[in-house]
Amino acid sequence: MRVDLHLHTTASDGQLSPPALVQLAREQGLDVIAITDHDTTNGIEAAQQAAHGSPVIIPGIELSAEDAGGDVHMLGYLMDIHDPAFQARLARFRDDRLLRGRRIVERLAELDLPVDWERVADMSRHGAVGRAHIARALVEAGHVTTIKEAFDRYLHIGGPAYVGRRRLSPEEAVELIHSAGGVAVLAHPGLVADWETLLVSRLIPAGLDGIEVVHPDNPAPVQQRARELAQQHGLVMTGGTDFHDLAWVEREGRSMIGSVTPPEGCVEALRARAAARQQMS
Repeated sequence: MRVDLHLHTTASDGQLSPPALVQLAREQGLDVIAITDHDTTNGIEAAQQAAHGSPVIIPGIELSAEDAGGDVHMLGYLMDIHDPAFQARLARFRDDRLLRGRRIVERLAELDLPVDWERVADMSRHGAVGRAHIARALVEAGHVTTIKEAFDRYLHIGGPAYVGRRRLSPEEAVELIHSAGGVAVLAHPGLVADWETLLVSRLIPAGLDGIEVVHPDNPAPVQQRARELAQQHGLVMTGGTDFHDLAWVEREGRSMIGSVTPPEGCVEALRARAAARQQMS
């Protein structure tokens, strides 16, 4: 069974609509995919309708948490996407993203790097505005040549155009996913500062369910250590490409959808963990 459990659509900062992503997944021979847009589940039902069961669509999300060491992203799977309280929290996150996006554009103008706000909003389909949309606008405006350069020079945490926003703590992200009956998984530990200490001392006690063992930004030593800790603590091991955009694949060397293989049995393990959690609630 071919699986990719980390994919983005135009509902957040991906460049393919949910139906187009489903078609690409089908062309790549995938059997199961998860839509994990940032702070929104708005692309899931459109993907499910387009798929008609092939590939199977797992409802997911990627929440942006923050710790003293920087970003800590949390993947959620198999939540009740119609839970009113859950959706109300997500709506507030998206509002915060919108305000933060406007402030970043203002700061870029102060740096003589003007980009058009309406273009940024159009890229996001007036949904969950992210730094990736602004990075694309910087490329279009000719200020940088790649999205990576935009982040490296201007948009990274602490960068000259970076603007923070209210974020969840990692523990709050786990709790929010659980509140909707979902399974909480630490995303791409290779991008998380001191991830091992965070995992053992805080996230596992907070009820973390899994860890994204396989990801393009997880070096081999991180993958190996993540597997060891997952086995030691009974965590579900997942994986995915974090696919956003064919242009990222072609121009910036990002991974093609389906090119990263998660551990065998991860889908069944996620479903079992979700069923157990829902029985407890």
